[in-house]
Amino acid sequence: MASILWNAGLADLVDGEVERVADGFRFTEGPLWFRDGSVLFQDLKSDRTHRLDPRGRCTILRENTGAANGQTHMPGGRVVFCEQNGRRVSTMNPDGGDVETLVESWSGARLNSPNDVVCHSSGLILFTDPPYGVAPEDRSLHFQGVYRLDPARGPGSLELIADDFERPNGLAFSPDERILYVCDTARYHVRALELSQGGGVRSRVFARMEPGVPGGPDGVKVDRDGRVYVAVALGIWVFEPSGDLLGVLELPARPSNLTFCDPDGRGLLITAVDAVYRVRLKVAGILPPFLP
Repeated sequence: MASILWNAGLADLVDGEVERVADGFRFTEGPLWFRDGSVLFQDLKSDRTHRLDPRGRCTILRENTGAANGQTHMPGGRVVFCEQNGRRVSTMNPDGGDVETLVESWSGARLNSPNDVVCHSSGLILFTDPPYGVAPEDRSLHFQGVYRLDPARGPGSLELIADDFERPNGLAFSPDERILYVCDTARYHVRALELSQGGGVRSRVFARMEPGVPGGPDGVKVDRDGRVYVAVALGIWVFEPSGDLLGVLELPARPSNLTFCDPDGRGLLITAVDAVYRVRLKVAGILPPFLP
């Protein structure tokens, strides 16, 4: 059985060992599963997007990606992804072709360094914009924002919904999509942004992490029962919807991001430094709404 730290019920949710499914990379990020069993993920520091096929064979899908980071499915069957060094949000076909810029500026100023992205079931795209991929002297925006974009209306629809993060990172919706969970890596906490139908946003701290070693919250995902899974130093920290910690799924290296997979949603793929890991759960996670 997988190793669990501070177990307060997490062991009851895990169904087997953590398995390494690919390795030999520099810094893995942005895992994205497809119904045919394939997985796209980034090797951010090598500027490459890789494809892992259902048989476990890994090939290079794209190079010179602008340090592509988080990615997800969007309406129409394309993939939307963040370019950390390219300082834009872009889209591509699942085969890596026909890359197009979706948005790269807000209110006339160049974005900082888009990091992670999620798609609402309405088709709206939300992403975080910390400054990891831009030098301080090259920044046009002196805040770190969370944005919402209507791809059907284009860049002019870009809306800033929060600007008080220190290092906004991974983000994920609650099952009813009324709450957007956003990691603030520098502050070692996850915020819950409660989104109203009128467009307002109410913010609160959902959970704080104290791993005892460097490595704040990075990627985040939510299961169908509302539990929140966060990539932090030591492993995947799992919280009840109330914010109570269920435990930490220990990993050999610090994880960067994660995604649910498998037809039943009970697989969990995790990127961690030089490798990609997989573990089966007894509960199902939320799969992206436009999963092809």
